[in-house]
Amino acid sequence: MPAQVDHVRDPVADPALLTHWLGLGSLTLPGEPRHVRSARTFVAQTIGAGHQRADEALLLTSELVTNAVTHSRSRLPGGTVKVVVAAKASALLISVTDDGSDSTVPAIRRLDEGEHGNGLLLADTIADVWGYMHHASRMMVWFKLGSRGGSPRHPIRAGPTAPTGRPPPGCAG
Repeated sequence: MPAQVDHVRDPVADPALLTHWLGLGSLTLPGEPRHVRSARTFVAQTIGAGHQRADEALLLTSELVTNAVTHSRSRLPGGTVKVVVAAKASALLISVTDDGSDSTVPAIRRLDEGEHGNGLLLADTIADVWGYMHHASRMMVWFKLGSRGGSPRHPIRAGPTAPTGRPPPGCAG
């Protein structure tokens, strides 16, 4: 069954509408921390170093893939993480799909002690828009970067188990 989108502020940001986007490539990696660098390299090669938001795209890709190999079942033997890059004239869309977890909602946390645990906070701060879709045994987290920085917005939630009308716990409303 296709994903049901519960709330969309920017309809073209919804990955379900990829017909409006040009798929640039995808890469499936083993769900191991040592492959985060491979995901980052893949995105760098796919979008090119000259892309005006390359640094942001690489940072957010690293954060989302790190989350996937740390917090999902992708870290188990045989687990995988898939990175998909799509673009259109004025924007870049990157998604990271993992093997799911017991949680159906990605959590934004602010951890002041150290550099770990702030991946979704960075997505919420840097991306023009980000969201997630939860399906039975998979979780996709994605972000969109426009040609210029936009104001951060709440994540877009989709899927049969997604909450409606409220941002995930820990995200200011």
